Amino acid sequence: MLAKILSVFWTEKLRFTQYTIEELAKLSELDFQAPKTPSYGTILQKMVDCDRDFRFYLPISMKLSGFLFLPRLAEWDINKDIEIIRDRFSPPAFPPHFFEIRIQSASELRSDNLPKYLSGLVFQWKGELMDIESRLERISEEEAYRKRYFSLTGIHTISGAINRSTEYCHQLWSKAQ
Repeated sequence: MLAKILSVFWTEKLRFTQYTIEELAKLSELDFQAPKTPSYGTILQKMVDCDRDFRFYLPISMKLSGFLFLPRLAEWDINKDIEIIRDRFSPPAFPPHFFEIRIQSASELRSDNLPKYLSGLVFQWKGELMDIESRLERISEEEAYRKRYFSLTGIHTISGAINRSTEYCHQLWSKAQ
């Protein structure tokens, strides 16, 4: 089970992923492969790559944080990290029906209505998210406030790293609209 502070941001990440999958399912193959910049195919690949990077850096960050004796963060510190990330990306608001999406786990992501040209990449994305989720479940509530996420984009709280992944993907998706 995810630490409470992480589950809030992870649920938002899963909602956005499910929303993206549902929107992709509405596209025809011609829309998906249309020669526009950026194309939906390119954007989807970048989203998968972003979460693959997150999956890669998470265990490294957890080990590195274990060697460093970092102080426990307050909720205020996590909120500050989240605000900095949101200010950096400043994506538009989520669509109104976004919050109606009910999902608690990456294994619940539904992709059964997808055409073949999308199903492989979405299946891969779902696998990346399930792997991230299993790693996040191993983080205790205390570690969620103490550990940091180290990546090429900077040092964040674990909650902030989840939010950064969501905001980055949301920004990519917004460019395709």
